[in-house]
Amino acid sequence: MDQRPTAAELAHPIALALGGNWRPGPVLHGARELTHAATLTHLDGRQLHLSERFDDPDHLHIRGLFPATDYAFRRGETDSIRVATDEAADSIAALISGDFIARQQEVHQRVQEHNGQQAKARQAVEGHARTVAALLPGARTRIEGTTAYLHIDLDPGSVRIGIDSDTVNIVLSDAPPIIADAVVYAVSRFLPHIETPEEEFGHLDEEFDL
Repeated sequence: MDQRPTAAELAHPIALALGGNWRPGPVLHGARELTHAATLTHLDGRQLHLSERFDDPDHLHIRGLFPATDYAFRRGETDSIRVATDEAADSIAALISGDFIARQQEVHQRVQEHNGQQAKARQAVEGHARTVAALLPGARTRIEGTTAYLHIDLDPGSVRIGIDSDTVNIVLSDAPPIIADAVVYAVSRFLPHIETPEEEFGHLDEEFDL
């Protein structure tokens, strides 16, 4: 009985059948190339992932391979194609070239747009954090995603500030009200696009983790 081709062996003929804009590539585990997985990369950066699954022998699964992201994928956006590994490369390419590749292109564009928006939001938050930290001696800054956290140790107490887009949370532990007023003033004065009501003060919240 003839041995069926592996995913790595199928990648090259499928890429040829798809046309000159796709290139086959390996999937590595350390320095070792896997035989049961491979990639197809388009000249515009889009990628497809080909794999054989241990629980579904003699079949190839093809899905979109997207950049690292926290984009919330919708139903159907990560669907895959399942074909027998002895299917002709031309037939597999025809399945890919139909609605599947058009749908993957749309999802890839959404992911790129989302990542671009997140990068801009992170850059803006980093700028806000630097502005506030420069006004508060001893402030330590940490960035997680699109949120900035500032921590100031006082004697006694501490101040913690969370900046997320146009929202600022100010949390005080055992700090006098005059410190709360000063921090709120610094935020509202030097981040003018963030509205802080006149009656707003820093508040004590033991469970707020920054």
